[in-house]
Amino acid sequence: MLSYERQNQILDLLKEHQYVTVPFLCKRLYASSATIRRDLSNMSSKGLLTRIRGGATLMDGANHDAPLFVRTNTNCDKKKIIADLALEYIGDSKTFFMDSSSTITYLATRLDSYHNITVITNGIETSNVLNDHTSAKIFLIGGLIKNNSSTIGQIAIEAIQNFHSDKLFFSCCGISAKAGVTEAIEDNVAIKRQMCRNAKEKILLVDSTKFSQEFLCKSCSLSDIDVIITDEKPDDYFMDNLPDHVKIIYP
Repeated sequence: MLSYERQNQILDLLKEHQYVTVPFLCKRLYASSATIRRDLSNMSSKGLLTRIRGGATLMDGANHDAPLFVRTNTNCDKKKIIADLALEYIGDSKTFFMDSSSTITYLATRLDSYHNITVITNGIETSNVLNDHTSAKIFLIGGLIKNNSSTIGQIAIEAIQNFHSDKLFFSCCGISAKAGVTEAIEDNVAIKRQMCRNAKEKILLVDSTKFSQEFLCKSCSLSDIDVIITDEKPDDYFMDNLPDHVKIIYP
């Protein structure tokens, strides 16, 4: 099979499965792991896919509804930097909303030294990480299970309405000066909006690849946010259009 034929088949498999592993591609395409890795590197350089540990996922909006472990292994170095910076904003607060994003899961792994805290989350993996690594009191919001990683729907929204927190830690698919904070999936927006309403302070954790990206659904305006934490300074246009009260933190 010629390389372009094999790469077209890889794209077809990505569109079908959202993410693929090297062993899976080797088996489906009857190719060696070295050949598949070369194909993935070549396709990544052309902007056709995103390499992750052990495989690949589609670029841009196509991977934002992928399983959590795919998102967790994308831009992981950036997310670790952001999670470390976010610890400064735990402070003496005792109650937190946390969404189901992979960036917030990185933060959850770093809360082992914090005691007497309460976390309300719709993230299944987030709650598992907190349960394994911390002594936090955890409320996992009920609702419709999505991708084995989060709960969504009206039941989840109504459950969130029963809680109030000192702070909300959340992430997003895209952020821009024009569109604000946006999501690729409508279900995620309703959850985040309700958490925003019931939190005193809103802290957005967002890696640098998501700036100047705009998606279908708006979850909040920049003016609704108190703090933005990222891994590098955004461009001048974004900084010039950031509301005065919003604090932005980067290394």
